[in-house]
Amino acid sequence: MQSPDSSCAATRSIGYDRDRLNIVHVAGTKGKGTTYAYVNSILQQYRMSYGTPRKVGLFTSPHLITVRERIRINSEPLSEAKFAKYFFEVWNALELTAAAATPRGGPGNTPPKPSYARLLTLMSFHVFMQGSLGIDHVNALGNTIDQIAWHKAGIFKKGCPAFTVPQVPEAMDPAEHFQRQNASLAVRLAETVLTRLGIAAADDCCESDRLPALFGQGLENLDWKGRCQALVTGQQHWYLDGAHTHESLEVACSWFGRVSGTRNLPQVLIFNQQHSSRDPIALLRTVHRILYTKLGFVFQYAVFCANSTYKDQSCNLELYNHNVNPDALQRLILQKKLATVWKELDPDSEVAWLPSIEDAVDYVKEIHNGAFKEPGAEILVTGSFHLVGGVLSLIEGVPRILETAVEY
Repeated sequence: MQSPDSSCAATRSIGYDRDRLNIVHVAGTKGKGTTYAYVNSILQQYRMSYGTPRKVGLFTSPHLITVRERIRINSEPLSEAKFAKYFFEVWNALELTAAAATPRGGPGNTPPKPSYARLLTLMSFHVFMQGSLGIDHVNALGNTIDQIAWHKAGIFKKGCPAFTVPQVPEAMDPAEHFQRQNASLAVRLAETVLTRLGIAAADDCCESDRLPALFGQGLENLDWKGRCQALVTGQQHWYLDGAHTHESLEVACSWFGRVSGTRNLPQVLIFNQQHSSRDPIALLRTVHRILYTKLGFVFQYAVFCANSTYKDQSCNLELYNHNVNPDALQRLILQKKLATVWKELDPDSEVAWLPSIEDAVDYVKEIHNGAFKEPGAEILVTGSFHLVGGVLSLIEGVPRILETAVEY
C-alpha cells in the first residue's frame, strides 16, 4: 500500500493540488459504492433544479462493462475519445516527471509508474479539475478489524466533517436495513456538501421527519447496476449482485431470498470468483449457509463458469481479470472445485461447470423442468463484478450507461 505522502506526490507530479477539489470521500469494506452513488444522485437533483453544484464528478470502482464507468461527470461516463485524451495527458505528465528525476547519462532513481488503481485515481483528479467541479483489501490493509480500521481512519482529515454509521460485528442486517444505513449516511454527506456550497435544504435532514423533496427524488431515482439488480428477459428472471465478500454475500443472498421464490420456477445459481485471495470456496459456502441453511432456499441448478465472456473464449478486455492463472482458467480447475463443493453441500442440485459466461447464460435459457408449471427460471448471479458485468453485457446488449456517454 502506498503512503499518503506518495499519493500527494503523485498528484503533484501531474500538476494538481487535491485541496482545490471539494471532495466527498467514502471509505469502508462494504456499502461505500452505494453510498457515494446516493450522494451523487442527490447532488444531481440540486444541480438540475438550482444549477449548483455546476458539475459533479464521480469516481468509483470497480466497473461493470467498461473502465469509463469509473469516471463520470454529472452521472455520465466519459466518451471513448475524452477518456483516451485525458489518459494520455496524465501518462505524458508522469513521463515528464520521470524524465526530470533521471540524471543525464544514467538511470538514476526513476519514479515508478503508479498502479492501475492509482493511475485511474490520478486521472479522475485531472478530469475533475478541467471543469472546477463543485462538488476490500487484506493485503493492503491488514487482516484484523483493528488493522483495517487503523488504515480506514486515514479518511478523517483535520477540519473536515466526518460521519459514520453503527459498525455491527455480528451477523449482517437484512438488505433493506443495510441500504437504509447507506442512504442515511448519504443524506448527511449531501446535506453537508450543499451547506458548504451555500444551498440550504428545505429542512434539517437530521431533525425533520421528512426529507426535502429533492433528497427523496435523488434516493428514489438511483439506478445502480450490478447491486441488488433485478431484471427480466423473456422467461428468465435475473437477480444480479457483484458481492465478493462474506458480508456483501450475506446481504445479496438475503435480498434474493426475500424477492424471489414466489413464482413456480426453478431456481438457478451462477457463481464465480477467480481471486484465490478471497477464498472462493469459503464464499460459496456462505451462499449455501444463508440461502439453504438459514432461509431454507433450494437451488435446482448451480452453474460455475469462467469469466471469459464468449464461447470462443474471447473477452471484452475491460471485463477480463488479469490476476488469474491462465492455465488454471483454461482447465476450469476452480470451476470444477466449486461444483464439487456445491454437490457435497446440496446433493440434489444439478451442477455444471462451463468455460464462458455465454455458455452459462445459454445453459439457463435451455432449462425446462417438467416439475414446474411455468417455463423459465429465477437466476441469482453473484460472486464477482466481472461475472455480473459479463452477464449484463450479454442479456442487455450495449447498456444504457454507455449509450449516454458524453463529451466533456
